[in-house]
Amino acid sequence: MSKSLIKLNNEVKEIELNLLDDLDIEIGENSSLNLKVLNLDKNGEFSLNANVGKNSELIVTFADFSKGNISLKTMVNLVSENASCDWHLATLGNSDAKKTFDVSFNHMVGNTTAVMNNYGVARDNSRIVFTGVNHIKEHASKSKTVQNAKIIVFDEKASGVASPILRIDENDVQASHAAIVGQLNNNHMFYLMSRGLTKKEAKLLITMGYLQPISNNFSKENKDKIEEAIKEAM
Repeated sequence: MSKSLIKLNNEVKEIELNLLDDLDIEIGENSSLNLKVLNLDKNGEFSLNANVGKNSELIVTFADFSKGNISLKTMVNLVSENASCDWHLATLGNSDAKKTFDVSFNHMVGNTTAVMNNYGVARDNSRIVFTGVNHIKEHASKSKTVQNAKIIVFDEKASGVASPILRIDENDVQASHAAIVGQLNNNHMFYLMSRGLTKKEAKLLITMGYLQPISNNFSKENKDKIEEAIKEAM
């Protein structure tokens, strides 16, 4: 499997990828990388590793609408003051797909920030797992770390696991996490179907509302691809 390297120093870049490969990211000082990854058809195990330097930020939007199995392991190291990472992920599992996303952040020094938002919809016999560790290390005071993981389970044989972990070795920090795995809301389904929608149309509308917002970060071409992938999966 190929591996790609992205390096920045005193730069601002926006990169949009339609090809999922192992990826290493090195962000030096005073830089910003807005990375957007759309995976529609690649399966297997992948890694994303990043080091973020002083006064720099990494923004990642990861949209996975592939049909098969995928395992993504991500490690972001915030290595200098005022380093930050803003992570957004959305995925849809159907048929027998098994999808695991391990997203972790290391706060190596103080005054660093990490925010993670993972959203998933599990259908049929699929399984979605969100895990990862946000670690504020010793001497990393005044750091802020947030984890949010939410999965909607549509069908009886589908399953979801959300298990974010906080590891705090320092005082004077802000740390929070929220993990929600729940069945499709029957009241929402009833309301939509009472307005004339079929069960399939109602499920599609709920899924679109839950996952489609991530497409707003992508180009018009990829936004259309995401919408089509969701419709096809439903």
